[in-house]
Amino acid sequence: MKINNICCIGAGYVGGPTMSVIAQKNPHINVTVVDINEKRISLWNSDDLSKLPIYEPVLDKVISEARGRNLFFSTDIDKHIDNSEMIFISV
Repeated sequence: MKINNICCIGAGYVGGPTMSVIAQKNPHINVTVVDINEKRISLWNSDDLSKLPIYEPVLDKVISEARGRNLFFSTDIDKHIDNSEMIFISV
């Protein structure tokens, strides 16, 4: 099975950074991180990368490279689970 879409449930300290690196290193795979916390998703999607909800060195650079290309953050959990071939749970 070819993996074209990955979904990660949980946009916290593990899910967000891990999926960001996976997206950066695999530009041919769409990676969507989903969470019920709308504020957290909004921070991941912020144009101001200093407002990311998690701090890791160079995470802002990883996000700026991959977000919008093949890295997405959403609260539409069911849609992205249904559209993915691989699902990570990081809660």
